[in-house]
Amino acid sequence: PKNIRTLWAYGSEWNIKTGVISMEKQSNFENLEFWDKLSDDEKAVAVRGLTQHRYEKGTYILGFSDACLGMVYIQKGSIRVFITSEEGREITLFHITEGECCVFSSACAIGGITLDVQMVAESEVELSAIHAGTVAKLMESNIYFKCFAYELSTARYSTVVWVMQQILFDHFDERMARLLLSVYEKTGDKTIRMTQEEMAQEVNSAREVVARMLRQFASEGWIEVKRGAVLLKNTEELKNICE
Repeated sequence: PKNIRTLWAYGSEWNIKTGVISMEKQSNFENLEFWDKLSDDEKAVAVRGLTQHRYEKGTYILGFSDACLGMVYIQKGSIRVFITSEEGREITLFHITEGECCVFSSACAIGGITLDVQMVAESEVELSAIHAGTVAKLMESNIYFKCFAYELSTARYSTVVWVMQQILFDHFDERMARLLLSVYEKTGDKTIRMTQEEMAQEVNSAREVVARMLRQFASEGWIEVKRGAVLLKNTEELKNICE
């Protein structure tokens, strides 16, 4: 059914019947820097603790009431990571894209991680996850894996601090200009194909506030607002706002 987490066709049951799933599962993590530092026994532990999942766009992946999923590796798609206030306001922290890992979902395995986050699939997502218990075992037995996990979590926390600094100290026009420019730099396309609601999620504000700022930018001749998109007409002026 739609929006329900599912194991892939080559999941655990298929593994029992064929005995070849381990190599496919192993290949998901073998390009990460810690993999070659694991012993054969540790690799076997990692593979046994590995599960694979697919999510449809818009699927809620991990939240306050979920079990600890483990170290996540994105094979396809993109995930938005956010926190939600008691009033229901969402604050976007960062995105995890194809080829990237996240250990916030291993909070119950890595001591000192207390940030409770939620995740939503921004597109169809395929991911692998090392179970939290397995993450804890590997951290105890392998210093390279432990360093990898802590370095990754430190980098994510740095991003979270940067986001909070933006919210607290940057003017809203700076945040909007920075968003438009970052999407342009990422895609190389001056047509920013995002709805105002999606932009509001990224800059952590209300859609109405985003709409007003876009109208202001448009009145200056810097952008053109289209249905479900924004055309950048003067990127230099937008860069000046960010300076």
